[in-house]
Amino acid sequence: MRFKFTIFLFVANVVLFLSIWSLEVRRDASPARAADAITFTRLEISGKNVDKPRILSFENNKWRIISPIEWPANLYAVNRIRNQLEFLSKETSFTLADMKKYGHTLEEYGLEDPLFTIKYGNERKMNAVRVGNAAPIGGRVYMLDEGAGKVVVVDKEFIENLVLDVERLRNQRVFDIPRFEVAAFSVRMPIGDESSGQANFKRIGLVKDAGKWKIETPISAPADNREVEAFIEGVCQLTASSFDAPDDAGFGLMPTTITLQGTNRRRVLMLGNHTKDGKQIYARLDGNPTVFTVDAEKLKNLSGLQNMLRDKAFFKFDASDVSNIDISKGTKVLKLRKLTGGVWDVIGTGKNGEAVTAKADLSRVNDLISKLSEVRARDFVNDLPGEDLSKYGIGENCLKIRITQSGQDSSCLAIGSNYDYRGAILSYAVVEGAPAVYGVSRALENAASTDFLFYRSKMLMTLPEKAKIMSIGIFSEKSGKALFSLRAENGDLQKAMQMLSQRESAAAAAMADCMRNFTVKDYLPEGFSKSGVSVDGKKIDWALRIEAEVELPGTGAASQVEKLVWYATRAQGGTVQYGGSESLNSVYGLTAPVVDALRELTIERVAPRQLGVESPVPAESKPMENIAPLPSEGGTSKDKGAPAGLGKQPSETGAGIGDSAGAKGASSAPSGKRTKAAPTQNSAK
Repeated sequence: MRFKFTIFLFVANVVLFLSIWSLEVRRDASPARAADAITFTRLEISGKNVDKPRILSFENNKWRIISPIEWPANLYAVNRIRNQLEFLSKETSFTLADMKKYGHTLEEYGLEDPLFTIKYGNERKMNAVRVGNAAPIGGRVYMLDEGAGKVVVVDKEFIENLVLDVERLRNQRVFDIPRFEVAAFSVRMPIGDESSGQANFKRIGLVKDAGKWKIETPISAPADNREVEAFIEGVCQLTASSFDAPDDAGFGLMPTTITLQGTNRRRVLMLGNHTKDGKQIYARLDGNPTVFTVDAEKLKNLSGLQNMLRDKAFFKFDASDVSNIDISKGTKVLKLRKLTGGVWDVIGTGKNGEAVTAKADLSRVNDLISKLSEVRARDFVNDLPGEDLSKYGIGENCLKIRITQSGQDSSCLAIGSNYDYRGAILSYAVVEGAPAVYGVSRALENAASTDFLFYRSKMLMTLPEKAKIMSIGIFSEKSGKALFSLRAENGDLQKAMQMLSQRESAAAAAMADCMRNFTVKDYLPEGFSKSGVSVDGKKIDWALRIEAEVELPGTGAASQVEKLVWYATRAQGGTVQYGGSESLNSVYGLTAPVVDALRELTIERVAPRQLGVESPVPAESKPMENIAPLPSEGGTSKDKGAPAGLGKQPSETGAGIGDSAGAKGASSAPSGKRTKAAPTQNSAK
């Protein structure tokens, strides 16, 4: 019994659900419209305020405007009109029968002679929608949907979106090929006198191969991918500014063309004369009679397009794989060789023609490699100069830089004379085996030197990490006198430094650091000489001899002590002071920390002295005016009136009160010393 009741409830629920669904479907269903079944491939907009009907047609899977101009249509604008027309049935409406029933006519609603008429459909069948007067209230407009036989009341905004002007109906872009689809393009430009009819044409053609662009005509050369992509992007973004009729000058013969080749389509833009104000260029698409204008600013660089799109990096190599660099100019040859661990050696030629090798300055080698990898053509001088390059200063004696990579691949860059290019000084350059002549910056010419000392490492010498400096001594080279001496206490130089003054300790520490990693400011071209150093024709003698005892770690527990000797001139002012090493046969400029340390450790110190100020004179030795000398005990009666006790003063002080000589003798005594005044006559008696 329960089972039958459950089945009954289930069936009742199904029936109720189907009933509700049927009612909803009936309520939402709109009356059938004849227009709904029409294929939408043509759209016409006409009216009182439209000079020429706006006619759009769907051809080859694209919407096009065929009146009043021939131009691709804006797909979004066409789809919006189509959607608006499809939703007319959702708007408030009443039938024509109801309108007549209540005594109204189409003329009352402005639908007999409408403002606009919109026709849509296809070549076989078209439906029309008329746009009439505005409703008295609510900002609404009457429309007549002829296919449905109803008067529809819609918002004014609905009409504004439906009846668009040509500017909003047309596609703004000139080309309908997207940038990513362009596989090749070319630009044809006139050269010579165009007005005389004798002008020739130059064509620049590029093609994309394996993801990279290259120039095919007028020369075969790699192109700069970024520049090419930027140019294509600009061309694909070109928009038609206006479709006004050309002025009296006419739009020209369209001698300049830009051709884009897509996957399965090709578009050609022909450019003519500039407008009178020079801001626009008349243009036309091949196969389209419509003349329009484009912004002249966006096409101003067409004349220099070949150089702009060409790859300016003409000297290419893997900077991390360079193993050898050879630099030559005339008879001078310099070699840079990469060793294990990324260290470089510089090899030059000595005075007697022998090879001289030293560690290279890594920063300058890296700077040279960096500048070589960054060489860019700022000017493409000549693509077919011929074999004679002497007019560019390129020959056997010019600057040549040859780089060799680990795979033995080598490239040679030759740099010639300088020339003026648009106010900038450039150098002519060619790559061995390539015909083109380029103009490059002089930065590379300045960095590539054949001077051995230019690349020599500023680190003159380095002590082993476990080496100990046992003593430092600075001596006068002329007299041999020790000006400064410091010896390690129990092998610890730091303890010995603690016994010095703060300034001397800091200077000694700077000297010790310099000895561990002896860095120089620069090198002088001459070798070491015991007689001194020659600078700008002036001979400067050695003034100081710096000696250091260094304990070098040996094998096992053994160690050895080595004596190092350097020489230095007197400071020539500021931080200019020269040094030399006989063992390394080098003369160099000392760095500022070493100059300051030597000045501090060799400065002459004198014990402080008191200033030469006169010693104060005791009060009792100062002369007193209008006071007669005191008589002795055997004096006359005239002396009896004198105060008692004054006669003892001279014997106590050692000078008579009125004795100016005693006072003078006291005042003239040297500072810091005391002198006794001579006795007066009265005290002697």
